[in-house]
Amino acid sequence: MAVTPTPGLATTVVTGGTAVTAVGPNPNGGFITNPASAADQGLVTAEDLIINPVSTAANGTAGNANGTNFRIPPGASWQIIPGQTTPTSVNAITSGHKFSCIWY
Repeated sequence: MAVTPTPGLATTVVTGGTAVTAVGPNPNGGFITNPASAADQGLVTAEDLIINPVSTAANGTAGNANGTNFRIPPGASWQIIPGQTTPTSVNAITSGHKFSCIWY
């Protein structure tokens, strides 16, 4: 099957604690990467991302990475679930947190 990689619907958590939709429903796959360095994240100090493939991602404070929320540390990636029927949501503690996202 031929696919065309597509940039994420969002690649920045504009307001810390407010989730953004990075990938829409029904993807064939893809990934979200939390950059390893603070500079690449656009921050002073590198921090984790929270990813939720089921509903709105929780903010990044301690104790919120459970249930359907997954904590992604700096330098790590999340594989987009092929064929999932829900969008993938991303959140972080700090406003302006940048991440990389490609889906297809």
